[in-house]
Parts: sequence; structure tokens; C-alpha cells
Amino acid sequence: MAGKLCPNCNELTFFKTKGNDRKCSKCGYEMTVPPNKGKGGRGKKCANCGRLTVFNNKCTSCGATYKLPK
Repeated sequence: MAGKLCPNCNELTFFKTKGNDRKCSKCGYEMTVPPNKGKGGRGKKCANCGRLTVFNNKCTSCGATYKLPK
């Protein structure tokens, strides 16, 4: 199973780690995506994954959504 193309070593070894982050298994190059679509900031704590990544009632780390029943 090949990963994405690593921008550092140009090999297909750029794999997903947690959330949308990636790490090269050959050279160790890492890429992180900040929460809130790149705007940053500290969100609310997600009840599912425990990370502070809940913005606009949706967790950007695990994808959980929060809504009130009707």
C-alpha cells in the first residue's frame, strides 16, 4: 500500500497519522493541519476523541457532529 508523495524525499511514503496530519515513514518529514480550517484557535473539547477541536458544532479531528434533538 503506497502513501502520498513526500515533498522532502519524493517517495510514496507520506501516510496519514491522526486527523489530517501526515508523516513520512522513510525520512520522518511531518505535516500538520491546524484546526478550524487553518484559522487556528482553541475549540471546545470533543466528547468522542477528547481533543480541543470542536468548531461550529463539528469536530475537525474525528468528524463528530453535535446537534439538539427536535
